[in-house]
Amino acid sequence: MEDFTCWWHPLENMSDQEVTYILTYSKGYHDCPDYMTGGPHSCHFDSSHTSVWKIYCMNVTAITAQGNFTSQEHCLDVADIVETEAPVNLTYMLTDAGGDEMGHNALLSWTYPVPSHLQFGWITLVYELQYRRVTEPDNWKVKQPLRESHVELLGLPVGDYVVRVRCRSHNYGLWSKWSSALLMTIPNRPPAGTVAMATAVRAMIATVMMISYFLPPVPKPRIIGIDSLLLKVHTHTHTHTHTHTHTHTFCRDTW
Repeated sequence: MEDFTCWWHPLENMSDQEVTYILTYSKGYHDCPDYMTGGPHSCHFDSSHTSVWKIYCMNVTAITAQGNFTSQEHCLDVADIVETEAPVNLTYMLTDAGGDEMGHNALLSWTYPVPSHLQFGWITLVYELQYRRVTEPDNWKVKQPLRESHVELLGLPVGDYVVRVRCRSHNYGLWSKWSSALLMTIPNRPPAGTVAMATAVRAMIATVMMISYFLPPVPKPRIIGIDSLLLKVHTHTHTHTHTHTHTHTFCRDTW
């Protein structure tokens, strides 16, 4: 993402042997740094000649035996022409099973191949996720714009799905290429882990209810002639006094 290439149309009715093209750009009219990498009629700017926060103004001059011809000046912000890398590691996890009628919920997540670009604020991305049934090749459903690298799809009917995701700069730029397609299967039964967890929770609730119903409450211990409230108050006061005395003695010994 730290280099770019621009191209121009050659002069009509003249071969490349009859014309020399010179591209100049920005302040001071710097000459193009690389006429070879991008192929004929191109100029390539490598990372040492590219700055995202800089406006590039450029034109092309054709030098011929009949004279020189210069194009109009063209200015651009590199952020406007950025094509980001395609997302990678697209995965899914079933998060809820509602049965055949309600379908399943699936949490999809992915990563960007160059995390440092996001970590240091080089660019902020938005994502577009598309999914469809395997049997419906032209019926893509779209989720966008997504600000996070994950999204939950709700109520998916049973079946096999194809999922893909792409990204771009949140302000400008071109969409990246699509990620590798992911095959997602929505089963006709809840996942085994979900069933086991739900069964265990139900069993625990039923056990607690049965114990509460069949066993009488355990009576509190009681001694005739002693008020339990006064006992608590007395005990609390005694403890407080003991603590205070102990603290005082400790301070005297320290001195």
